[in-house]
Amino acid sequence: MSMRLSAGFLMIKNRGIKQFLALVAVCATAMLGSSALYGQGELMHDDYPDSYLVIEGDTLWNIASQFLQNPERWEEIWDPDDYLANADLIYPGDVLKIRLIDGSPRILLQRGDRTEVRLGPEIRVQPLVSTIPEIPLEDIENSFTSNRIVDPALFAEAPYIVANLGNNLIIGTGDEGYVRGSWPQGTSSFEVYRAGQLYFNDTGTQTLGQGIEYLGFATITEDAGPDLKRVLVNNSSKEIRGGDRLLIREETRIGSTIFPTSPDATVEGLIIAFLGAETMASQLDTVVIDVGLEDQLEVGDILSIRQEGPQIEDEVERESMSFRQRVSDFFNPRQLQLPGKEIGTLLVYKTFEQLSYGLILSSLEPAQLYNHVGNP
Repeated sequence: MSMRLSAGFLMIKNRGIKQFLALVAVCATAMLGSSALYGQGELMHDDYPDSYLVIEGDTLWNIASQFLQNPERWEEIWDPDDYLANADLIYPGDVLKIRLIDGSPRILLQRGDRTEVRLGPEIRVQPLVSTIPEIPLEDIENSFTSNRIVDPALFAEAPYIVANLGNNLIIGTGDEGYVRGSWPQGTSSFEVYRAGQLYFNDTGTQTLGQGIEYLGFATITEDAGPDLKRVLVNNSSKEIRGGDRLLIREETRIGSTIFPTSPDATVEGLIIAFLGAETMASQLDTVVIDVGLEDQLEVGDILSIRQEGPQIEDEVERESMSFRQRVSDFFNPRQLQLPGKEIGTLLVYKTFEQLSYGLILSSLEPAQLYNHVGNP
């Protein structure tokens, strides 16, 4: 019986391999002289390999990046062999090759040499073979927040809602209102936000960003004056009031599939806030960490969450002290810092200049404020 174990910390769905193999097949089209098809010239690296041998520890992103400039094009020419066992999975030792079928490129998966063992009524030990890890966005995107973190000055200068066209004090989906401010050229769609928590560094002396709460989005319908616009609220998740601000809609940097990676640089930071009124966070909760783009952090990076160890007095050392040393230690006790422990992992899914949002993927204990985060 064949078994498999994730090389990382997550087991992928079967369709993840189907997507990856399609991606590799796209780049192989150019190898067969069909560069006009699928736009391979724009997707492929100049020095792509002729074939690829899958090895233990591979990730979809690492392999795909060897072939394509844009690894997100993976659903184009994968045609699995229904007669091949586990055709939607690849394993270390498998070889990827390309063939032309009716003039179109197709991927050929050549199974590696893996021994299948029929288990009998006894205990046997067999190495586990892992598939390539990925995270489908649809599995976790409902846990993502639509909130943002911006420069406080930028938010203070953004256009703001001054009045509702109706008699209601609050504005919701389908309502219209007037908004005043300086308007960027060529933009008619905006997201609506309300000021949230200000985030500071660990000493409280520097502002790192302004948290803002997402309320909905609106579209300009007409000019109503030199700096006044009439807007329609297309959708609202909460009531919108006077003073709420409009910002240009943020383009998502998350593709349909997230490829977990370790940060390229050394990362050391802290959990400095939770969303809402929470005092702790557990699996699939979002936390705010004080590292971001300035620290070369990227969407898809995985960080470990570490709990600092306790400080204790070394009683054996204390007993060996002289009377004078004990008196001094009484007023200024020496503390031994014990090592901390890893209590979970988080996925970075939104990055800002000095801060980021991270989703807790696994948790042995609830995360607390000022838990350390860093390279796994």
